[in-house]
Amino acid sequence: MNAIPVKSKIASDQVLKISPFKEVIKPTVPHKHADYFELIVLSQGAGFHTIDDYTFDVTPPDIYFLKPGQTHCWDFSRIPKGFVILFREELLNSEGLEVVYQLPAHISLADGGILFELVKRFYQDYQSNTSLTILKTYLQLILLKILEQSGAFIQRDVTFNAVYYQFKSLVNENYQRIKKIQDYADLLKMPASRLNLICRNASGKTPSMLLNERILLESKTLLSNTPLSIKEIAATLDFSDTSHFVKFFKINTNLTPGLYRELAFASAKKSV
Repeated sequence: MNAIPVKSKIASDQVLKISPFKEVIKPTVPHKHADYFELIVLSQGAGFHTIDDYTFDVTPPDIYFLKPGQTHCWDFSRIPKGFVILFREELLNSEGLEVVYQLPAHISLADGGILFELVKRFYQDYQSNTSLTILKTYLQLILLKILEQSGAFIQRDVTFNAVYYQFKSLVNENYQRIKKIQDYADLLKMPASRLNLICRNASGKTPSMLLNERILLESKTLLSNTPLSIKEIAATLDFSDTSHFVKFFKINTNLTPGLYRELAFASAKKSV
C-alpha cells in the first residue's frame, strides 16, 4: 500500500545530529520521522511547510518543530538557509522534556539574531567533536531561548510528570497496533487507574482521548496525503473493519472519511 513513508536522517546509535539545511528548491513528498525530534531554524527562504493537517507560510526568521511521528513536507519558492537539529528524547533532562512537549509546530521570530548565532556555535562545536555533555547543554539552552524569544512559556500550572510524556511517546510509536489503555499501562508498569490520573492532571484528558486524538490525526494525514482507499486506511490503522473506522472518524469530526478527503483536496487546490 502507498502509505506515508518513514524516513530517518539519523543513525540508530546517534542521539544528536546537526547539519545545514539543504539550500535547494525542490518540493518534498509527505513523510515522517519515527523516533526523534526535528528542530529547523531558518534564516532565509520562502514557501510553505505542511505539518500534519496545517500549512504554514515560510517567513524567516522562523522555527519549525516536529515531534516523533508527525508528517510533514516542504514546498519552497526561495532558497532556504538555516540549520536542522535532530535529537532523541534520552538527550533531554526533565526541564527539556517539559519544553519539547509544549513547543508549537511553528514559531515566528521578531529577531532571530542571538538564537542563530547560538545555533551556529552549536554546529561548530558539534563539528569539532565537542563532548556530548556540552552539546546537551547547548540544546537545552537553545530550547529555552526559543521559548523566551517566541513569548511562549512552560505551563507551570500543569503538573509535570515524566510518565505522561512516556505515555505520549509510546502512543506515537504504537497507536497503529496497540489500542487498549491497559496494554500501555502494562508497558509503563503501573495500574491503568494511575495512568488515567496522571494524564488527567497533565492534560485534562484521559489516556483514551489522547490515543484517539493520535489515531484521528493519522487518519486525516492518510486521507489528505495518500491515494489509499478508505478500506486500506482502515486496515493500516488496524480497525477491525471499514465501517468501524468510518464510525470512529464521523464521531470525532462530524464528517465521513470520504467527505473529509474531498474537502482536503479542494482546499489544497485553492492554495496552489
